Amino acid sequence: MNSILSLDAIRFLDSISPEIDPILIEMEAMAKDRNFPTVGIQAGRIIQFLTRMSGAKKAFEFGSGFGYSAYWIAKGLPSDGSVILTDRDKNELNLARDFLNRAGVSEKAIFEVGEAKKIFDNNSDTFDLILFDHHNSDYLADFHSVKKQLSPGGIIIADNAMSGMTVHFNDLVSFLDSEPNVSLNKNTRGTANYLLELKNDPLFETIVIPVGDGLVVSLSI
Repeated sequence: MNSILSLDAIRFLDSISPEIDPILIEMEAMAKDRNFPTVGIQAGRIIQFLTRMSGAKKAFEFGSGFGYSAYWIAKGLPSDGSVILTDRDKNELNLARDFLNRAGVSEKAIFEVGEAKKIFDNNSDTFDLILFDHHNSDYLADFHSVKKQLSPGGIIIADNAMSGMTVHFNDLVSFLDSEPNVSLNKNTRGTANYLLELKNDPLFETIVIPVGDGLVVSLSI
């Protein structure tokens, strides 16, 4: 996570936020040691807040790694809620299982090894919250796949809207600001296509929250 906020803004947000628990401190340290991208603490707090505020009970995450984002989702879910974690690497999900167990939220977690879209396509459930935190180039196609299984009033959150995953923010802004000939890499173009689709979709209200690497939050209306 390469925060788009200034250091002073991050210090301000940290100073007014609750203390983080020891498990999250461990997860932060692991992410740093492995140079593993995460949504970061402040974006995580927003994900937890949105989960709780929306009343979500069933969540699905595209790309879970060692469970960093799922930690925040699980914290926001009610006691009878559930979040499906997905990853191609079972070792990552074993790490996630351990972290979430020690955080006291593993009873809300379902661990699925494999490609997230295939797992989702094989699941007929309706979900209240879906998190995209995989490849931006896949966001638009996956949005079309998942929206039919999003509950009324459900939320789709997509990470890396403004940074991270090789998203080049200046190129993205130029492209969206009526410069269609700007050359975009795969993930930056994926982000642009996703944002433009949501901008013109009358069935969703969408905002971008500039914390972490930028969160796209889309509400089904």
